[in-house]
Amino acid sequence: MLTMEEIFPPFGLLITSGSVEMRVMRDEDIPELVELIHDGIQAPDLPMPFLTDWHAQSFTPGSPDGFPTTSLAWWWSQRAMFAPEDWRMALTVRRDGVLVGMQDVHATNFAQTRHVETGSWLGLRHQGQGTGTVMRQLAVGLAFDELTAQSCGSGYIVGNLASAAVSRKTGYVDNGRNRIVQRTADGKVGIEEQRVLVTPHTYLRPVGPVTIRGADALRRFLAIED
Repeated sequence: MLTMEEIFPPFGLLITSGSVEMRVMRDEDIPELVELIHDGIQAPDLPMPFLTDWHAQSFTPGSPDGFPTTSLAWWWSQRAMFAPEDWRMALTVRRDGVLVGMQDVHATNFAQTRHVETGSWLGLRHQGQGTGTVMRQLAVGLAFDELTAQSCGSGYIVGNLASAAVSRKTGYVDNGRNRIVQRTADGKVGIEEQRVLVTPHTYLRPVGPVTIRGADALRRFLAIED
């Protein structure tokens, strides 16, 4: 019988460095992930970091509305729409075996652009311990070393000093500002986003060895050619 890794090769991806481990999210991660989010993500002294305040929705398990149902629909849709022309990997981040956050890597028309976008978050009680920097460095390393990306973009809300620090420690440089819209419980809000970009020339690697398994099968699945 085929394994899930053979059927859906992203499940075979494993990235490790020291005590940090990243894999593509599976359904069995969801209960732990829901608890992590319910315990809090947003630091009270920093601006809301997302385009929508999904993390602050009412906690109503088993209901068709609110969290986690709306987030489940988003997580599952990423697998349903996975294709070489448009893909998104939601990577669980564990430190010492404990789920601490999520790291996204996504791209559109990657064969032509060789560009990916990254985004990430950590549970509130796991912030400020250096994990955010390591997980971002590992995601960028995957893009450059295994997926042949030539640039990685990201962005953060102006005033989010923690996200700015992670970007700086990974080698991102400022790449202009956008006026974007956040959707909150109080309606739409216009806010400044700082765009950042990292290339192989500016990339700062994590301290210590990195191990990546499953990259060959992932490249084939994404139709990535050298």
